[in-house]
Amino acid sequence: MRVGIATVHTPGIYGGAEFLVDGLAKAVRAAGHELHKITVPFFFEPVTAAGQTIEQCLATNFMPYDGGQIDRLLGLKFPAYMIPHPDKRLWLLHQHRSAYDLYGTKYGWVPGKLETDALRERIMREDANSMGSEDPGSAKAIYTIANRVSERLRHYNGIESKALYHPPANAQEFCCEEALPYIFVPSRLESLKRQDLLLKALAKCSQPIQAIFAGSGGMLTQWQALAADLGLEDRVRFVGAISREQMLSYYAYASAVFFGPLDEDYGYVTLEAMLSSKPVITCTDSGGPLEFVRHGDTGLVIEPDPQAIAMALDDLMSKPALMRDMGANGRSRYEAMDITWEHVVETLLADLPPHQSSGTDIRS
Repeated sequence: MRVGIATVHTPGIYGGAEFLVDGLAKAVRAAGHELHKITVPFFFEPVTAAGQTIEQCLATNFMPYDGGQIDRLLGLKFPAYMIPHPDKRLWLLHQHRSAYDLYGTKYGWVPGKLETDALRERIMREDANSMGSEDPGSAKAIYTIANRVSERLRHYNGIESKALYHPPANAQEFCCEEALPYIFVPSRLESLKRQDLLLKALAKCSQPIQAIFAGSGGMLTQWQALAADLGLEDRVRFVGAISREQMLSYYAYASAVFFGPLDEDYGYVTLEAMLSSKPVITCTDSGGPLEFVRHGDTGLVIEPDPQAIAMALDDLMSKPALMRDMGANGRSRYEAMDITWEHVVETLLADLPPHQSSGTDIRS
């Protein structure tokens, strides 16, 4: 089969979405299919750039000749999933969050602005056309990377979908070593990832708990300044962008992993910690991680409040045997969930029953 993968890429950024695309491409080829990768440049600023990219995707028309050189198109990211194709399946990473769940928050667009409100209406309209219509170029089946993404799609667009989990890159490389007394905090240093929650919690702990922050991002300077203001210089390290070998080692020797983002889509950090047999500390509003972390069993789910996190850290770090048990439970839970690329490709490329080929009734 000739399979197309449609996604977007912002020059200079290589993160979880890019890992996903690379993993899917490799798995599609491994399954014996021919791969065509369609990558559309995407820019967040100015905001009008999103509308221009929508136009580009809608003009990339694979409808003639029954899809041309592509038998089945897999749409992943906004707005590449809008590209028309007669046999299109979506595996949705997320929608344009500024127009949806982040709209009206400090992380998204401000309501009442003519330009962004008009663009938001258009995005919602084109999403409906690409996912929930009987148009020949609309999706024939819709999957998402996590239940949280499916919940948003149902809430904002009234469209049903099904979560389809995938493994982090090179999942077989993660391992567990005897824990050292530090919490590992790997992620992009951005406001939505909320590393400041942990910094503020560490300052309130009764024990001198240490943490290692790995990753780069726009909030590095601010988080470093916050650590200094809180007097955490000898307890906190910011190691920046690290090699994969270093990342695996930090996971392997950590006592626990903190990952407390706001409403994360999926969250590789959670799965990587589970593969490393480490308990995950997350928050009640962190989204995707809550699909994997069971409070008191594979980690802790705490209110996004520094004092509450501090109390949980003090208790957990004083119980090494409990942390080992939670980590082992996390590894077992991961292995029981059939999170494999083979399952992803088999599901996305499966032939649909005839009564489902028209689209909307199979989105469940």
